[in-house]
Amino acid sequence: MRLGKYGAKRAPIYLIIALIMPAEFSEAQEAAKPAQKPAEAKKAQEHWIPRPRLGDDNAYLELYGQINKGLMVFDDGGSTENYFPVDNGNSSTRAGFRFYVLMEDNWSVGGNLEWEWTPYSTTNVNQLNKGDYDWEANLLRKAEVYMESKEYGKFWFGQGSMSSDGTAEVDLSGTSVVGYSLISDMAGGPFLRLDDGTLSSVRVKDAFTNYDGLSRKLRFRYDTASFGGFSLSSSVGTQVVPEETDIAVWDVALRYDQTIEDVKVSGALAFSRPGDGNSIYDASISLLHQPTGLSLTLAAGYSDKETVDGRYGYAKLGYQTDIFEVGKTAFSVDAYFGRDIKGKGSDSDSYGVQLVQNLDYLNTELYVGARTYSYDEEISSFQDSYAVLAGARLKF
Repeated sequence: MRLGKYGAKRAPIYLIIALIMPAEFSEAQEAAKPAQKPAEAKKAQEHWIPRPRLGDDNAYLELYGQINKGLMVFDDGGSTENYFPVDNGNSSTRAGFRFYVLMEDNWSVGGNLEWEWTPYSTTNVNQLNKGDYDWEANLLRKAEVYMESKEYGKFWFGQGSMSSDGTAEVDLSGTSVVGYSLISDMAGGPFLRLDDGTLSSVRVKDAFTNYDGLSRKLRFRYDTASFGGFSLSSSVGTQVVPEETDIAVWDVALRYDQTIEDVKVSGALAFSRPGDGNSIYDASISLLHQPTGLSLTLAAGYSDKETVDGRYGYAKLGYQTDIFEVGKTAFSVDAYFGRDIKGKGSDSDSYGVQLVQNLDYLNTELYVGARTYSYDEEISSFQDSYAVLAGARLKF
């Protein structure tokens, strides 16, 4: 597990605190939820790998996780490299435990402990380290507890999602496992090649981002109850993994989730203060017309820095349909346009196409995606790059 400069001494303390805090604190974005309704639970038992659970609908402890591996092909304009078996950076291989207890007066208490393991990730592999596996690439994603009430909202404490985490990534297309607004997750590690044929020091992930808030921190967070589909949240915290920073950060976010006639609408808007003198503004919205399976997803972000103000816009068109009995098939195409992200006067553009086939009984998604990366600076020109990622995500 990566714990940073001080992690070996302090991380266990944070973990213990997160697991024994009183019930007035609460979970992160992916933490425990009330058990499924009987009909849903019956359907879930028909899966190839039922989720291991001890307890009943009122109190349980469950193990969950996913394995997400594939093949990445990257062409930088001068050479083509294959990476296999690569870890899909869009949704990492991970495992964890959840617990949930239903209390009196419609209050519930729960918690989440989760790790990821990515020894050969699409966000890190490149032309210079091909075949070099980082077997110690363990990361503690979550160690949190929460208390929740439909009337009073949620209180969360521990290592987990800040309020702004995921606000630039709302996506109902069904293809986010291989492509979403953070387009560098598909192939962020490789270096871009200059027009003169030499490799630059610029990686794909340096030139393409989505300014998605503050990610995960050791934090206290509160979410209001939902009013007409709207909920407001705020959090304050500090980074302890993978490295401890001792910098206080905070954010506020507004979310919306509602079905209007035949259209499911989900969206989010956030303001973040990373603690380094700049501000981040980001938003995303996704609309799914359920009878036809057509969807539209939009995202945008702006980073206000003293030296340069980076910004981008993202759009995706999607279509989901039942071609095969085994599960839905989802198609999508997207486009990304970024300005001044790596530096003043830089342009970052990308186009992508995605295909995902669900295998419901196996709890598996088969996917393939292809993407272009075009990047240029005022003083340097770069060759276009092309990436293909194909693989499978198995959940349990």
